[in-house]
Amino acid sequence: MAAMSPTMTGRQRELGAIRREIPDRIAIDAICVENVKEVAAYLGIAPEAVLDRLGIDGRVVAAGYTGKLRPPKGEITYSDWGTSGWQFHERREYPLAGASVADIERYPWVPAPADYDYTAAARAAGELNARYAVRGPYWKPLFCQVCDLMGMEAAMLALAGEPPLFEAALARVFAHVQEYCRRLLAACGETMPIFCLGDDFATQRGLMISPADWRRLLKPLYARLFAPAKSAGKVVWFHSCGDISAVLGDLVDIGMDVWETVQLHTLPMTPRELKRQYGKHVTFFGGINTQRLPFAEPEEIRAEVRRVIGELGAGGGYICGPDHHVKYNVPPENTVALFDEATAFRRKGYTA
Repeated sequence: MAAMSPTMTGRQRELGAIRREIPDRIAIDAICVENVKEVAAYLGIAPEAVLDRLGIDGRVVAAGYTGKLRPPKGEITYSDWGTSGWQFHERREYPLAGASVADIERYPWVPAPADYDYTAAARAAGELNARYAVRGPYWKPLFCQVCDLMGMEAAMLALAGEPPLFEAALARVFAHVQEYCRRLLAACGETMPIFCLGDDFATQRGLMISPADWRRLLKPLYARLFAPAKSAGKVVWFHSCGDISAVLGDLVDIGMDVWETVQLHTLPMTPRELKRQYGKHVTFFGGINTQRLPFAEPEEIRAEVRRVIGELGAGGGYICGPDHHVKYNVPPENTVALFDEATAFRRKGYTA
């Protein structure tokens, strides 16, 4: 197991950790740091300098939508899929609630994959690639998109009682995501070494659907999305929250190289058991409990960082970071404590 250069870029460090090489320091990343302005004020630096100051090694690239949006209705605005209400407090509308299979087939707001700016995504990846481990597109889900179109309750009822309804919506979502990913991979080429997708189908107590339904409906589709990226030599990075341990092995079997986000407090196994069972096959990202970040003292956070790195980081295969968004209500000193402790960590077998 080779030790890596002590003057590494974020790209070298993160990709090296995924290859189970020993980096100069622990690789660090984050899904989203929402309190960037507060951290910037606390540190006395510009907001655009915060991610570098925190030592975050990766960056996300996606192709932005350029097509026609569903017209606003009052204060309600709509996504490229014609859905509304991204924030928890907003009124939600589900355009496929109560839909028939025929309604799903003629639903007009499935966005055309051509209506995204892949050129801009490729340009961004090219600019970031020299310094950071670039991944994308990130949030192009299958299960979650069906639920956003139908409503969670209606989608679950359809899956249980009228599978053709759920499967019709899933087929249309998949067709879009597959072509979008093909175009993004072609546009970005080698400047996006990590193919990253996300989908949430679990709670902190287990899957929202049965493992059998997951394997029948979703696993083959994820496999078809992962395969072109694997053939192109990409790392496959997959986000899924909560306790997905029932299908973690299935994701490894179809090519997942990195699992985001590892919420250790939700799993029916210890971190050491997780590392022992899956550590040779998958890199873990996350592990630091964001639900505690608003309330813990900085030294408690530092201690958790040291503990989790000690449990998951031996021999590489670990990217340290919060296990979800760092929310607006996290004190900036706690945010800094998390990332500074990870940056400072040194131990033989974990770092060069």
